[in-house]
Amino acid sequence: MPNSYDPTKDPLNGVAGGATIVAKNVAAVTPSDTLDLATYARAVRVYVPATLTEASVRVTPLLASDDAATATLKFSPGAWIEPIAIRRVWATGTTAGVEIHAVVA
Repeated sequence: MPNSYDPTKDPLNGVAGGATIVAKNVAAVTPSDTLDLATYARAVRVYVPATLTEASVRVTPLLASDDAATATLKFSPGAWIEPIAIRRVWATGTTAGVEIHAVVA
């Protein structure tokens, strides 16, 4: 699969990265095996309910070499901020019942 990075979906394209992520806006994420996020995420907030012992969230990192280059992130119950820029959250490989928000700016 080719790299489908679209700079028009990246609100911080061309801006130097930093160690601090300040959330100015978030968007609820519906995982999809075919669609990238409408606006790429600078980080993700994941909430895993106590009814789960562990959860997985499969993502495509922002600058992955191609769309098949995914990473599966593992989380225990609670709320987590994962400081990874992503362009897709996959339905396949993502645990049902997990709440995901994208930090978009």
